[in-house]
Amino acid sequence: MTAGGGPRVRLLICEDSDDDALLIATHLRRGGMEVDYERAERAEHVVEALNQRTPDLVISDFHMPGFGADQALELLRESGYDLPFILVSGRIGEEEAATLMRAGAHDFVLKDRMTRLVPVIRRELDQAQQRREHRGMQQKLRQAERLDSLGRLAGGIAHDFNNLLAVILGRTDLELADMPEDDPHREGLTVIRTLAERGADLTRHLLVFSRQEPLHPETLNANDVVADTERVLHGAIGEDIEFTTRLAEELWPVRIDRSELERLLLNLVANSRRAMPHGGQLQIGTANVPGETAMVRISVEDTGGGMSDEVKGRAFEPFFTTDAAAGTGLGLSTAYGVVKAAGGDIGLFSRPGGGTIVRIDLPARLSPAEAGRPADPSAEPGGGQRVLVVEDDDAVRDLVGMMMRRGGYRPVCLPDPGSALDLIRTGDGHRFDALVTDMVMAGMTGLELARAARGRYPELPVLIMSGYTAGTLPDGTSLPDGMALIRKPFTKDALLNAVARVLKTAHAS
Repeated sequence: MTAGGGPRVRLLICEDSDDDALLIATHLRRGGMEVDYERAERAEHVVEALNQRTPDLVISDFHMPGFGADQALELLRESGYDLPFILVSGRIGEEEAATLMRAGAHDFVLKDRMTRLVPVIRRELDQAQQRREHRGMQQKLRQAERLDSLGRLAGGIAHDFNNLLAVILGRTDLELADMPEDDPHREGLTVIRTLAERGADLTRHLLVFSRQEPLHPETLNANDVVADTERVLHGAIGEDIEFTTRLAEELWPVRIDRSELERLLLNLVANSRRAMPHGGQLQIGTANVPGETAMVRISVEDTGGGMSDEVKGRAFEPFFTTDAAAGTGLGLSTAYGVVKAAGGDIGLFSRPGGGTIVRIDLPARLSPAEAGRPADPSAEPGGGQRVLVVEDDDAVRDLVGMMMRRGGYRPVCLPDPGSALDLIRTGDGHRFDALVTDMVMAGMTGLELARAARGRYPELPVLIMSGYTAGTLPDGTSLPDGMALIRKPFTKDALLNAVARVLKTAHAS
């Protein structure tokens, strides 16, 4: 709150004389300040004013019948508000003034020296604003640290869970591949496989939250992402919310990082849910928007309490939230960054009591060549190549070895990076056509192992398995040439194709 030329200053004047209170307000107005004031002469009046009409500053006389400045200061402290407290008195000794200053009063002005009042109040209001800004920055820092800690926790959980899912999904795949179509157990295994894939989707959402899924733009149909979001959230959003989708047929493709779009929708849905604490309707819609620049529109609409113009004006600011207990204030600011990075635009339409619509427009990718088609899922068979497999999880290591043997490779499976380095340093490294290693292992990462192995065999193709991410390293940087990442859990065909690609890339170079 600034004085002069800004918003009006609200004063609480603890004073038993109407004339003296008016005199203070008049003096401030003559000094160029715009003020409103309320006078209080008893303790209950001060409590009521602090609870119902929080002032910007408290001015108090030293002594009033049955009430004094020390009591007013104590009531201000008990309220928890950090407001400037100024003594204005015609009779106060230096010792009494010093005692009140030690108790928390910010300054004192004698009534026969009122020329000091305006500069004192301007100074204290400015300092109070600086304290508020400092506290705000401290709160944002705590929020960021909390999010970072939660992100690391979520990423660790996802890594361990992906190892479990890798074994469930991989073993089920192998059993289904060997099982006749009319086998009575096939239906049960298919259900297990489907549930394992859903578990993999959930861990991907954990990685989206933890920001361990780096930017990897792809051409996709936004309807698929919306449908996945609805499926994941339908059971968690609450029975008091009617959650529906309205998806356009033949929706044009867009190019955006799928994980970022998922996170964007999750944030928007979470915001809408908090805006409807007593239930309501939530709808996600998609549409093609023709024009000079063809766009794909995604809208998230709720029937919540809506937003005032002031809230709408700050809605996209990082850490701005109207519900600090439930929200981080990052939802809309994150959405803004994601959409702008994809070359799109985002708009907010809301009014108090009228619900909210968040509208996202992304550039359409109309060229058939850009739309892309899924890669051929059939696995590329190996030709007897020897592959060094390093994985510290016994079940995952056994599974990878089994998949590779079935795919025509000859794997040598080791449980730790140290054993692999010993084998490589003995001179047997030349016998391997590729290295397949886990990323996170005790004592050494898969990337460190790969670099050490390449120090002896520079052209060695490397495939790194990761429960965190795919395509780039966890910090978002690219892998060296001849190396690739595959995300757990994976199918046999996905693993064999990935190995074939790193071998082919090495031979091409």
